Amino acid sequence: MFNRNEQIVLLLLCCILIVGIAISYLDSRDPERVPDFEVQKSAVPVPEEKAEVARDSIADLAAVPSATKKTEAPRAEALIDLNRATAKEFERLPGIGPQIAARIVAYRDQHGAFKRVEDITKVRGIGAKTLERLRPHLTVSTP
Repeated sequence: MFNRNEQIVLLLLCCILIVGIAISYLDSRDPERVPDFEVQKSAVPVPEEKAEVARDSIADLAAVPSATKKTEAPRAEALIDLNRATAKEFERLPGIGPQIAARIVAYRDQHGAFKRVEDITKVRGIGAKTLERLRPHLTVSTP
């Protein structure tokens, strides 16, 4: 029939099934007893950073349709210069953690200043999708 290991696995699967059925039964009888986990947007307030608003971003906000203005908060971030920013400043970018920020700074130190925003894709870990996500936040100054 079944060997010893197969019997143990079948027994564990049956126990898991019975526990699942018991939880479903209890949840159907008293829904408040077993809490549901759901994502609550804005459950934790996001701290606002003090930053200067660039003139270009004000012009961009004026061009945004009024329906979008109501749902999105205006961005008060200045552009981050690829040739002057520190690793901590790069970490403020969406999807950039300490490791990739350190790689950007190391690449800049080894290969010199970036000439275009697109040059950031030469850094390991930054591809085309990441570039498109970061492009609105980046600028390149003359070295």
